[in-house]
Amino acid sequence: MSSFASHHRLVIPPPTNFRHRRPTGRHVIRMSSSSDNNSSALLNSVTKLLWGKGLPPGLLVATVRTAWNAAWRLMMSQLAPSDSSGGYSRPASKFRFSGTDSSGLHLYVGLPCPWAHRTLIVRALKGLEGAVPVSVASPGLDGSWEFKRVGGVDAGGDGIGPGLDTANGCKTLKEVYGLRRGGYDGRSTVPMLWDKDSNDVVCNESYDIIQFFNSGLNGVAQNPGLDLSPSQLKGKIEEWYEVIYPNVNNGVYRCGFAQSQEAYDRAVDDLFCTLDKLEDHLGSSRYLCGDTLTLVDICLFTTLIRFDLAYNVLFKCTKKKLCEYPNLHAYTRDIYQIPKVAGTCNFGEIMDGYYKILFPLNPGGIRPAMPSTSEHEILCMPHGRESLSSVFLK
Repeated sequence: MSSFASHHRLVIPPPTNFRHRRPTGRHVIRMSSSSDNNSSALLNSVTKLLWGKGLPPGLLVATVRTAWNAAWRLMMSQLAPSDSSGGYSRPASKFRFSGTDSSGLHLYVGLPCPWAHRTLIVRALKGLEGAVPVSVASPGLDGSWEFKRVGGVDAGGDGIGPGLDTANGCKTLKEVYGLRRGGYDGRSTVPMLWDKDSNDVVCNESYDIIQFFNSGLNGVAQNPGLDLSPSQLKGKIEEWYEVIYPNVNNGVYRCGFAQSQEAYDRAVDDLFCTLDKLEDHLGSSRYLCGDTLTLVDICLFTTLIRFDLAYNVLFKCTKKKLCEYPNLHAYTRDIYQIPKVAGTCNFGEIMDGYYKILFPLNPGGIRPAMPSTSEHEILCMPHGRESLSSVFLK
């Protein structure tokens, strides 16, 4: 607070149709730097200024509740479009993959985003770091993606942090999208694969990008022999993805962004029924499709690694924590311990991106303490899932 505010008071002039008199205490707004004289005192001062005395508590609560509810619905309509029942309706990706042979590819991601996290993991596992450089954006206070250097990286493994746009030198992701031929005024989302040769967006659909990274760049990959979508498992992969995407990947958002009780109830039932089935399945199978890590495991992992950090609390996915599912938690640790995976996880950025940026869900912007079961040291504890591989069961 400025020195002016700390040592001066604002006096309200008297009405012109009354005899001049000295201002009384009820017409004075006292500005204080004391922690006790916070937003409640300011609200009380404003009501006194408007009505000469405080509003009755019941009327004040009703007024604020009505105003906040209207503001919340307006903000939620911008943040998370809904259907007629109040259920979250995720907008479709604008740029689907149609093929490219460019050698000038560049990946844009944001670390809080589970969809972008998929692409970072597949890029790392395939050894595409040299072939596909990455720029990491941070969510700004207005919800848009910005490029800036941020200190204090809080990540697992070697870590990855936000930085500058090394491909185009832009300050925001919206500016990057705007560079494409004909410009662009739509949603500027991550992940986004950019072609520096044609100055255009290649794709901003995460599942398309990870499929392309898995099989379309083997000529420049350091680990071309790794196949996360082998032909004999494609059917199973798609079957699992049709279960996981609507009920888990998007399911947590359906819970958090629900705008009616009915929509929330449906979403939370779908989510935890699916998690229960996954817990049972993973009791006898190391990965979703057997002994082989596949793309669908990575898609599930990026939601699970955020579950206790953000979704359980902020998105009201409160029936159970991930750590209450022994098989799912061990499965998450199993994947986390695969070389290079931990280095794609930045827990500080994940928590900041949810708790400090999603204002309609957390107006105070207070970031809670990290759950102990989500700490790097706990995630590196033995998972014991090697015994589920068929080679050990024979």
